[in-house]
Amino acid sequence: MLKPKKRIHKQDLREDKFVKFSLQAKSYLDENYQKLSRYVLVAAGVVIVFLFFYYNNKQASEEAYSQLGIAQIEFANGNLTNANERLVRLIDDFADTDAAEQGMFLLANIYYQQKKFDDARLYFEKFVDEYSGSDILLASGYAGLAACEETVNNFARAAELYERAANMTPDFPESDHQFYLAALCYKKAGNLEKAKSIFSQLADDAKSESQMKEAEAQLVLLDNKD
Repeated sequence: MLKPKKRIHKQDLREDKFVKFSLQAKSYLDENYQKLSRYVLVAAGVVIVFLFFYYNNKQASEEAYSQLGIAQIEFANGNLTNANERLVRLIDDFADTDAAEQGMFLLANIYYQQKKFDDARLYFEKFVDEYSGSDILLASGYAGLAACEETVNNFARAAELYERAANMTPDFPESDHQFYLAALCYKKAGNLEKAKSIFSQLADDAKSESQMKEAEAQLVLLDNKD
């Protein structure tokens, strides 16, 4: 007498597949235990190295900002020499931090105030080349570099830098003054057409009435010169 065929349910198939997969997985783990152990150790090593560098970079960043803060206090109190020395150490010891980049800007300003214009130009150039933060601070860096160019009568270059600074932050109140300085430098460089163009723009659109009047006065002088 034939036995009736056993009816196979979907659940039985799923259970059979799970059992088969479990056995295959166990067999693979048994055969590759040492290899997998190496992979786990390598992955753990990568995580440890990452955490180590993150912790050290975090500490370096905090220390760098601490040094920058002290230098800023020295600068505010008029102790330029002390601020200068601390900023030089900050830039040397923490070169890859944001604080060091900002320290370049402050150091350049100190050198400018001390009339060490070659040193000021060097650090303003490093700052605008390396800094990637606030546009306002970066624009100030270009304006500082322009002021250094003025000290050696390089008026055409100064004008370009002032104009670049102003165009970076057109809504910032200082931008009108930077445009005005650019026009003055174009005038000194003999580029009267460019100077007139900027003065005219300021006479029409400057944010302050005093800046408008100064631009209008310059236009009168240029017209009389013609």
